Amino acid sequence: MLGLMDCRRSRPLLAGAVALLFTVAAAGQSPARGIAGRAAPSWGVTQWINLPEGAVTLDVDDFKGKVLYVLGFQSWCPGCHSQGLPTLQRLIGEYRDADDVAFVAVQTVFEGYSTNTPGRAWDTAREYALEIPVGHDGSDGRRSSIMQRYRTGGTPWVIIIDKQGRVRYNDFHIGLAKARTMIDALRGPSPASEPRARKIDLLPEQRGGQDLVGTPFPKPDFDRVIRPKADLANPARKKAVLYRWWTDGCPYCRASLPAVEQLRRVYGPKGLKVIAVYHPKPPRRVDNEHVLATAGRLGYDGAIVLDEDWSILDTFYLSTGDREATSASFLVDTDNVIRFVHPGPVFFPSDDPDFHRENDDYRALERAIRVLLQVEHEPDPRSKARTDQ
Repeated sequence: MLGLMDCRRSRPLLAGAVALLFTVAAAGQSPARGIAGRAAPSWGVTQWINLPEGAVTLDVDDFKGKVLYVLGFQSWCPGCHSQGLPTLQRLIGEYRDADDVAFVAVQTVFEGYSTNTPGRAWDTAREYALEIPVGHDGSDGRRSSIMQRYRTGGTPWVIIIDKQGRVRYNDFHIGLAKARTMIDALRGPSPASEPRARKIDLLPEQRGGQDLVGTPFPKPDFDRVIRPKADLANPARKKAVLYRWWTDGCPYCRASLPAVEQLRRVYGPKGLKVIAVYHPKPPRRVDNEHVLATAGRLGYDGAIVLDEDWSILDTFYLSTGDREATSASFLVDTDNVIRFVHPGPVFFPSDDPDFHRENDDYRALERAIRVLLQVEHEPDPRSKARTDQ
């Protein structure tokens, strides 16, 4: 039986340094920030300008069928003026002709109530020539409803909601390039590519991690690249990248790494790049020889990189939701958008009914790979990944 301790999440989260750059949240607010992956709750904002003709108020349900970008700002917030509002301004200009993308700004006040008034919010809207709906929420004695319902951590705060009304990003300021990538991914395929598009079946939402599908994969700055030239795919043909976090002493990794190697051998020549990301447990400095020897024992011969302090995994995964395991896998397309998430801890092909879930997870990942590679027929590999524990 697989043990339950090695690749489960068991390390305290790293402090989010990005929050130090901007106005911090009011004292007493829940430390669990954001509600990414959940249905977007009602806003409860009653003060607005620039509403559509005939409207007297506005709420999230008015934007169903659109990708919605919401900026939470305060008029006296330096980060809002240096990054949040200029980014919003740029995005509005870029998507001015897109009828499936919408923008809203709300002054979410939790401090400086005498300064961050509705009038100052309207002045800020005019300063940045914002013709989008702009609201004001929060006053002395009444906390901002958006801050409470979306568990925001301060300003500038960005909320991105998909066409189905689900929160896909809910955190401090997002850079222009990442925002653009996420919006484009959530808009879906362009009409020209739609006939070729094939649906990727995701794991059930309750499995965790599915909130990241459709979001940008962070440009990784790994601690070290141990084995970079184990790629079976011609770089010119690369159509997808599979990242798998793993470590030694982990029974889940011992069962899964041979399956990852099987995917690499079958689909590498068809355009799949596989990268095994070693994260030592506990986080510490490790030498290349140890990692290479461990990978060899587990039957993995592909590319290996190191995330020694877990900073990459923590930034975009562990700190953004309720995550059960660290041995997670992420399938990323050529636009650097996450298309499939396996939240861990284990998958492998097996005909044994006792391992039906492990087999189902492996087959789901394999199907997602085939969609991105445009491989129509499932290969029939003769070898099976090892399932011995």
